[in-house]
Parts: sequence; C-alpha cells; structure tokens
Amino acid sequence: MLAEGFARIFFRNCVATGEVYPCDLTERLCDVLKTGDVVTVDLDQASVQVEGTGKTYKFKPLGDVRAVVDTGGLFNYARQSGMIPANP
Repeated sequence: MLAEGFARIFFRNCVATGEVYPCDLTERLCDVLKTGDVVTVDLDQASVQVEGTGKTYKFKPLGDVRAVVDTGGLFNYARQSGMIPANP
C-alpha cells in the first residue's frame, strides 16, 4: 500500500499480520496519478514507476520490517528466526 503516511497502529498491524507492505511516499502522488494509470512498485528499489510517462518516484525503504512482512507476519518471522519454537 502506498500512502503519504500511516497511523502508527495501522502501520504496526500491516507488519504484524504480514498482509500489506506499508510504503510511505516521499512525494504527493495523488496529484500526479489519474484513475486508470498503471504503475510498477519495486520494493527492492523503493520506487514507483508510472508506465505511461516512465517517471519514477521514490518511497521510504521498508528497512527491517520488510523481512517480517515477507515471512507473513510477526509470529511467522519469530518462528523462522528461532525467537519462538515452531509448532510441534
């Protein structure tokens, strides 16, 4: 999900459940994008490319929370990293 910002509790819930990548934009894209525009989001490069114009916009890198979301949430991450025992 791309947004200019997130309420702290929403951001933490995105990470804890591992369902949504909360990406904070550094620019106001709602003034740039129109309904129907196709974009490509690159999590590795922390960028959004608009297919029609070829312009690329950056967002704040996810940092350490990306690994948590990648594994499907906080409990899966804790199990995979050995923080808590895996289910028997």
